[in-house]
Amino acid sequence: MSDTIVRHRTPARLEASWAREFSEAIEVPASAKTITLSGVGALPSNLDAEPHTVSYFGDLQTQTKSVLDQIQRILEGKGYALGDVITVQALFVAEHAKNGAPDYGSFSSVYADYFGSAAQPHLPTRTRAQVVGLVEPGWLVEVTVTAAKVMKV
Repeated sequence: MSDTIVRHRTPARLEASWAREFSEAIEVPASAKTITLSGVGALPSNLDAEPHTVSYFGDLQTQTKSVLDQIQRILEGKGYALGDVITVQALFVAEHAKNGAPDYGSFSSVYADYFGSAAQPHLPTRTRAQVVGLVEPGWLVEVTVTAAKVMKV
């Protein structure tokens, strides 16, 4: 049994660009410790806007950066790094101005700076889903992650 985390890339036969944004599967050995963060939503980006609105928290790109920055800080505060993330679950609500569909492209453009980049090449598994609403009415995205790292003996 291996004492390393094994990331299985999404097969090259899946040609869609979004298929390069996550791992198909990840194997975590029993020797690893894990942490799961509760859902993280955006912090206000425009304090002059009406609270509890999209204008208050920003567009999806702004909110995604806020969420991923917070996740990075939380993980680092607990001894983990973004490279330790094995699972990302992102929930989206659609902006009415965007024809009732989430702006997955804006999410992906920011996500690519945090996962699968030259600075941090590890890709987690990922689920993205549209929901009717989130607890905070101005949020367009909420993200939950699980991270794992092998403990050196």
